[in-house]
Amino acid sequence: MKCPCSPIYEPNWWNDAATGGARQFHNNCYNYATNYRSDTYAQPGRAGGTHISAVSCPGVKPAAVSDALATYTPDPATGWKCPDKGNLVALVIWPNWDFHFYRVGKDGFWTHKPGSNPVTNLDNSGRVISDPRTCDRGRYTEFCSFMVAMHGHVRLQ
Repeated sequence: MKCPCSPIYEPNWWNDAATGGARQFHNNCYNYATNYRSDTYAQPGRAGGTHISAVSCPGVKPAAVSDALATYTPDPATGWKCPDKGNLVALVIWPNWDFHFYRVGKDGFWTHKPGSNPVTNLDNSGRVISDPRTCDRGRYTEFCSFMVAMHGHVRLQ
């Protein structure tokens, strides 16, 4: 499925460790998923004035919404579709420990940036990610939700 509003997959733009690493080391999965370089290792809710109340879906999702991410409910019959505007992201949880975000690209495949590590289009088993709900996410066992990051609306710190 093609996603014309999604960012293109350009790992070399984010993976700049060989040239000093400002983008790679100071931006995380949240920055990458929203395609917003803040160089602050952004956290959900920091810009919107909401704190993560717990490392759980009900604790992280409202914080992301306060940063202007929009909720998205896929059609149960057809699954996820690319939004008409903005880019689709997915929030997953390592229960009581951490959260992680993925984003879909123009080609319909999903990519992510594990913390300060390089951007990748592969899951934990080394496979290209066609759906973040079913890929190997390692310890991020809880799929929380899809969300939409509207270009020019998301605020991150």
